[in-house]
Amino acid sequence: MMNEALKLMLTGMSTVFFILIMVVVLGNIIIRITNRFEVAVVDPSGAASNSQKEIKPSKLAAIVSAIEITTKGKGRVTSVEKMSE
Repeated sequence: MMNEALKLMLTGMSTVFFILIMVVVLGNIIIRITNRFEVAVVDPSGAASNSQKEIKPSKLAAIVSAIEITTKGKGRVTSVEKMSE
């Protein structure tokens, strides 16, 4: 009786573990495929920015360092824009 219970428990736990590993692997594959085919958004108004939309260098440095720490060096900041309220 105890032997059957242990077999059933190990089967259930290994099934759950296998499914969780598959979720992580498939999630990483989907993320890599999505990042590879990412479409770059181009601003049709040009690169001119007015003084109200400029970001202070200290805030930009904080954003860049936060991304660097969070992604452990794998992420990069390509653009930062101030949102209008």
